[in-house]
Amino acid sequence: MAAGTGEGLKLVRADLCGRLDRLEAGLSARGSIGVASDAGAIASLAGEYGMIPTQRLAEGLAVALGSGGRGAAIGPWIERLRESIGCEAVDDSAGDRWIASVMVRLAG
Repeated sequence: MAAGTGEGLKLVRADLCGRLDRLEAGLSARGSIGVASDAGAIASLAGEYGMIPTQRLAEGLAVALGSGGRGAAIGPWIERLRESIGCEAVDDSAGDRWIASVMVRLAG
């Protein structure tokens, strides 16, 4: 499905933010591996609506969580994922730029 517009996209973005909030809250209760599937669900929903940067970041977060990443290794993924939910750019090159921004933060 292509990226939506208007009220429908606002609802999807609100849903994605809520899911990310629940994922963050679940980190302490279920651990990073326990919430990896939540990140996968965020990626799936974002993909359905053509939100490529959000999808790519959520996929990266799922991998980081699935490998037991914590704290400094997870923070940049969550921070950039939250920012990407409101991003208007939805193409592959935008997704690449968002992923690169996480890599820079992790390297720094």
